[in-house]
Amino acid sequence: MKINIKKCLEFLDNTPVRGHATAIVSMIGEELNACAFKHYMESMGCAAEILLDKADKPLPVRQALPGRKQLDRWIEVKDINKKILYQCEIKNWSATAIGGQYVEVDADNNELKNIAEYYWSNQKLNEFSKEYPGRVTKVLLKMRPPEGYQTATIEPLLIYWVPISNSDNTNPFFEVATSDFNNPEINTVFKKLKIFSVSLYFRQILSADKNNEILDFYMPHTEYRLGILKDLGFLNI
Repeated sequence: MKINIKKCLEFLDNTPVRGHATAIVSMIGEELNACAFKHYMESMGCAAEILLDKADKPLPVRQALPGRKQLDRWIEVKDINKKILYQCEIKNWSATAIGGQYVEVDADNNELKNIAEYYWSNQKLNEFSKEYPGRVTKVLLKMRPPEGYQTATIEPLLIYWVPISNSDNTNPFFEVATSDFNNPEINTVFKKLKIFSVSLYFRQILSADKNNEILDFYMPHTEYRLGILKDLGFLNI
């Protein structure tokens, strides 16, 4: 699928119309964000794969016991030195979400830094310092690896849409020590948590090349849903 990343930024980071963003990201958000992370890792010279089943559906990311927490995607990343299987939780929150901040596509570095710091402070205060496992902190629970990956090196990964970072240079991909979270209830085997911001990555791409607005993503889940809408006649109006 051809994705206009500038239009995505305009719609999700700066749209004044509430309601529509929530509906649209519920249909495409998880897959869009996962594909963006895959694209980022490939741009860094790694091989990356979102694990799908034979029907092109994401392999389930669940704990060993039934009825427990589950996450959104398995993403395998390989380079010449190592291979990592990320257990991913994806948060599609946009500017219209509670506590969201509007930011222009061409926001200057200082404004972007302030908003990225705001989102990170907000997450530390409202997600990482409270319930565990919660809707965000469940990413730190060890998930049962898929078939064939029982001996894989597994690491937790949070993928956000919003511009979020803990550094002055607004790096879209960063890590934090799990021991830094102010929450004595967090008990995890993971020492570090990786975090990726799709908004910051798309902005990084546009900053490097203003004409590089279109990315080509393989999004079978989204294509299937659009096919349903087409069959129902909504895309033929």
